[in-house]
Amino acid sequence: MSRFASRQVKSPWSTSCIVPAMSVLSKRPASGQTAAVNRDSILEATVQLLGRGVSYAEVSVAAIAAEASISRPTFYAYFVDKRDLMLALGARFERRTHVAADAWLELRDDDLHSTLRGVLEAFRGDHSTLRAIVEASTYDPEVAVFWREFHARFIEAVVERASELTPDRPAGAIRADAFALVWMTQRSLAEHLDAPQVEDEDILAALVRLWRSVLPEITAGA
Repeated sequence: MSRFASRQVKSPWSTSCIVPAMSVLSKRPASGQTAAVNRDSILEATVQLLGRGVSYAEVSVAAIAAEASISRPTFYAYFVDKRDLMLALGARFERRTHVAADAWLELRDDDLHSTLRGVLEAFRGDHSTLRAIVEASTYDPEVAVFWREFHARFIEAVVERASELTPDRPAGAIRADAFALVWMTQRSLAEHLDAPQVEDEDILAALVRLWRSVLPEITAGA
């Protein structure tokens, strides 16, 4: 029987695992579709400003409000502060990233190259958000916690997959490999997007080789 049929690894991105935006919902003046549109417009305005090369520290609430064509009080109706906004952007980034990786992490697919390409494209699509998270995590403790937990959820999923495929390996070695692979992949792809030195296919092929040194392909009938 195929490994894929033996057991599905639980996704680390169930609804209860996603880091929620920490907005004070009871203070929102709008509801339903209008509220969602207003909130999304604030998120997109922030991304637009970041995409112009402005650091997250330099982006002011006033600039975000002006870009979104809203007032400052409206901004604060949806987000407590810039940290709250950053965590909302981070949660959206996390959801989009896990879509690319879930099938592989849950043993529903073994196409590692396509999975890594999907993660790269998710990073590329949210490049401004990724850069802002990395920046903010260096000086904001709550964003730093979010960023570590983002990686931790990937690490736990890789540990489960590796434990399923290589049950005879020591648990400590599996966890150490997962930690190194997940952080290495994030930093490699982020740096590739910031200042590419090679083509996409070259960096993806290198990452596949490194991942396969720890997690070999699942052969048919295995």
